Amino acid sequence: MNRWLAYRLYGSALIVVLFCSFSSSATNGDQQPSEAAKFTSRTQLVLIPVLVTDKSGAHIGGLKKEDFTVLENGSERAIATFEEITSDPTRIVPARNGNTFSNYAGGGVTRRVTLIVLDLINTPFADQAYLKNELLKYLSQSLDRREPTGLLTLDRTGVHLIHDFTSDPLLLMAALHKVRGDATKLVDGEEEMEAITGTASPEGSAASDSGTSGGTGGGRPGTSAAAASAMQQEVNRMQAMIEDAALNFQSFQQRLAILYTLQGMQQVAQSVVGFPGRKSLIWASGGFPFSVSDTTMQLAPAGRDSLTDVLPDYERTWQLLNDAQIALYPVDVKGLQSNMPSASIRNPSRPGRPTSYMRSTTWRQIDTQSTFETFAAATGGRAYYNSNDLVKGFREAVHDSTQYYMLGYYLDRSNTKPGWHKLAVRVKHEHANIRSRTGFLIPNGTGATPAGGSNDIKSALHSPLDYTSIGLSGRWETTEAGQESGKKRLHYVVELAPNAGLVDGTDQNHVLLDLVVSAVTGEGLLGAPVSEKKIDLHATQEVAKNISEKGLALKGVVELGPGEYTVHMVVRDDLSGRIGSVITPLKVE
Repeated sequence: MNRWLAYRLYGSALIVVLFCSFSSSATNGDQQPSEAAKFTSRTQLVLIPVLVTDKSGAHIGGLKKEDFTVLENGSERAIATFEEITSDPTRIVPARNGNTFSNYAGGGVTRRVTLIVLDLINTPFADQAYLKNELLKYLSQSLDRREPTGLLTLDRTGVHLIHDFTSDPLLLMAALHKVRGDATKLVDGEEEMEAITGTASPEGSAASDSGTSGGTGGGRPGTSAAAASAMQQEVNRMQAMIEDAALNFQSFQQRLAILYTLQGMQQVAQSVVGFPGRKSLIWASGGFPFSVSDTTMQLAPAGRDSLTDVLPDYERTWQLLNDAQIALYPVDVKGLQSNMPSASIRNPSRPGRPTSYMRSTTWRQIDTQSTFETFAAATGGRAYYNSNDLVKGFREAVHDSTQYYMLGYYLDRSNTKPGWHKLAVRVKHEHANIRSRTGFLIPNGTGATPAGGSNDIKSALHSPLDYTSIGLSGRWETTEAGQESGKKRLHYVVELAPNAGLVDGTDQNHVLLDLVVSAVTGEGLLGAPVSEKKIDLHATQEVAKNISEKGLALKGVVELGPGEYTVHMVVRDDLSGRIGSVITPLKVE
């Protein structure tokens, strides 16, 4: 049974076994104050990484704040924060100190972050092999040993960490060799669906109808024209039912692919949002399973499906990508393509097939490239497609986060209309090339308590990645005999970092947190029911100051039998929607 199914099965049987101590305590020496929160109940700082290069692609340094102009929906915004950044190539290493596990690397340094995701959901099996070969070529020939890189895959069971950040290409290559492709592509094209169902394209259907109507010639010998017509109508009705079922199945597949893809992006964003600076996310794929408008960034309907219920996930994805300062680099792994149809899929019984297939293939190719371009531009990245040199895309994505400017301005709270807000950056410098994200999304409900808390927590419990929006550490303390025979009670402490932005001073020092802990076996089964606790208090000025300066310690206990477990400790701030988690191994004797 996989881990996600286990959560679903046990979800209705939550048992509260945690208790909370609101005593403030200093965190261990490895933990440093986390980056100042970007969100409060009154202000939101919009951060914009900006690449400024000359004609040769080299960084133009030494520019000042007054050299830049920022426009939101055509109106100039006052730049409140400004910094020229040269990122540190030192790899991110979350603190591990004996029995303590932290999601925070410490130091407050802007590090270079490059993540490569192999999207196996939306990539044909043959192209997955080509992708692996190109990536191996990049790692063996072009990876700079000063450039830490993380390697992930996305398939139908979720995101998988193939190797954490490392600058050793040999380690990444060894991990990549172990990756197995996924032969089941979730979204089939028109030609695959026709091959499965035997249904015809419109051209084929028309030819079939015309060959069986009009007189007794279309029926079996000895049947009347009326009987033959009735038979043909029944055939047409059955064919329409098969085609309708095929389209419904295709729509269902596409919906799953969209949700899995968006949720994968969310998990990646949550894992790096707590680290300052621009991050490069190389998304190696055969294409996104959705289309978007390049003007409004609205999600386009998928065939007969409006995708209305997918919109919250879509908006949440954009919000997290923006918050994490992720620049997306979609790489089309299909390489250089020809629009000519393949002879191997021609159907001799349907002469109209090649033309229909070529039209469909061309349209999908153009749509893939357009969506890649739109997503890349919106995040300040760059799309790579229709090329057999994927190595170039990998290399340039890493280089872009080396030097850049970070501009920030405060969102006008009187103009927080939900939807896509366009951004434009100008610079006073001759012959300068500028690249920055072209907008950000304000989802519905801005200004209210952020929704989606249960989904965020489920995502953190399911993810193999630590979530970093809230800096925290977890450690095991005492162990004692359990209430049930053969089990043990294990006491732990979750410590939230100082300056984590947990106290809302505009609402009587309100603190509103969810604490959730789960233990999962290697087979993906819950060793104990998911345990949760809600912390809701209005602190005194002294306690609020103590929380801000020293952090907050939350204590709890779980009861487990002998075995080896993976424990997720998750804290969500319900006032801001930020979430932190840490994953710890645990062996119970």
